[in-house]
Amino acid sequence: MTLFARKFLACLGAAGVIAGCGGGAVYSPRGDVVQVSGGAIAAAGDSSATLRAFKGIPFAAPPVGALRWKAPQPVQAWSGARAGDSFGAACVQGNRPAGQPGSILYQDPGPQSEDCLFLNVWTGTAQGAREKRPVMLLLYGGGYQLGAASQTNYDGRGLASKGAVVVTMNYRVGALGFLAHPALSVEAGRSGNYALLDALAGLQWVQDNIAAFGGDAARVTVYSESAGAGLASVLLASPKAKGLFHRMVLGSLGVMPAGADTPTLAQAEAAGSAFGKALGAQTLDVLRQKSAKDIMAATFASGPIVDGDVLPDQMDRLFTRREFNDVPLMLGWNADEGTPYPAFATTVAGYEATAAARYGGLAPAFKAAYPVTNDADVQAMAYAPMRDGQFAWQPWTLARAHAAQGKAPTYLYFFTRRPDYHAGQRFNEQDPPTNFGAYHSLEQVYLYNNLDRSAPPRPYTPLDRQIADVASSYLVNFAASGNPNASGLPQWPEFTGPTSQTMEIGDTIAPRAVFSRAGLDFFDGFHTQSLGRPLPF
Repeated sequence: MTLFARKFLACLGAAGVIAGCGGGAVYSPRGDVVQVSGGAIAAAGDSSATLRAFKGIPFAAPPVGALRWKAPQPVQAWSGARAGDSFGAACVQGNRPAGQPGSILYQDPGPQSEDCLFLNVWTGTAQGAREKRPVMLLLYGGGYQLGAASQTNYDGRGLASKGAVVVTMNYRVGALGFLAHPALSVEAGRSGNYALLDALAGLQWVQDNIAAFGGDAARVTVYSESAGAGLASVLLASPKAKGLFHRMVLGSLGVMPAGADTPTLAQAEAAGSAFGKALGAQTLDVLRQKSAKDIMAATFASGPIVDGDVLPDQMDRLFTRREFNDVPLMLGWNADEGTPYPAFATTVAGYEATAAARYGGLAPAFKAAYPVTNDADVQAMAYAPMRDGQFAWQPWTLARAHAAQGKAPTYLYFFTRRPDYHAGQRFNEQDPPTNFGAYHSLEQVYLYNNLDRSAPPRPYTPLDRQIADVASSYLVNFAASGNPNASGLPQWPEFTGPTSQTMEIGDTIAPRAVFSRAGLDFFDGFHTQSLGRPLPF
């Protein structure tokens, strides 16, 4: 072989480029191969030299057969370079109305399988470069019953284009992700919280592998919304997560006890025994032989439990004792969180009856916080108690606890943008869809810079794009430094306590007083009275 031929073949095989002798380089995704735990992964075919994607990377062994309801096991090695073009299968989904077609909250998860422990990476770093970009790992929402890293609202291109390395990962949901059972506890010493163990495995994968994608393993941000924020808040209080992340973003939920304690292992085991019997499975072997579809079709109350390990105690007690991972925290909620869900009431008679049934002796205090005089007033406040009592109260209380008990900074937001819709768009819960307002989960496509990939699609305006640009810049700045602020952006004040301001992100982007304080104060009293102990600050 001539010297010229040897040089040409060397150029041709050089990691991901086709190089002419003496000429420039052309990026080739097929030649862009990264070595990770388990084997090699090639970039997706739609990657470019400046924005690379690697999809469907296994981060643990398939949790099937004897590995169902076990902690994630080491990834099984593969040979050759896996193609990174396609997402791995979503975990088998539960049957939840908000996740069905026609709901404003619906996102198609794609193919489903019990073999679902895959993650995806987007990076803007040049191939082979040893940069250290901030890393952002997403935990999706879905009521602990639904969700997938493949959903379009979570696409990582928007944040990667702003300088982050983005990781989205699947975690098990429903009974496959949370079932506790006495027989399972005999096997492993405890049971349940498999979704959280998946999240910990994903974070460990990041520590072991993200440098190969230009990521900084010392600057990892967990970002999340809804049930994902519930899981992430547990990680905030979990000794198992110490050192695996360095900042956290929580949207619209958490696991601070709200009127009732988070279930304990013993309570969850009893519920798991009843679940097995309802399925006709008297033994663990029989339960493991049930199909994933049958398991997920059965009624099961999913969610984190106080297992004495991943979550050692109730969240409020851990904060009171200052036993949590003290990292910079960004969190908030939306102006119209409750609109995809049932109304509190639609008439004065219904308002009176519901207030008495839900709040008993505190009904007069509720009515003082949400006063009405006629049916129109009731319809105007119909979704506020859902917003304030659940989706707002959790981040509001976590923000106050974090600011009081921690040393790292806290930043609070309030998302208020109410977008337009295409003519003819209709959804199950509200008609016209403009009635949704700034509903639960809407903020994601703005914060993640994903307007062009949003589900559902909307006729976004220049104002929407400006909001998304600023909101996503705040998010990436926070991931980079623990502070959302930078030159050219409206100044976001640090939250230091209940009298602090929140940052409104919407048609106006500026600090403002915390919204609906009367409602939030009512739920402070109601939740603490029901729980029987004070707030953790």
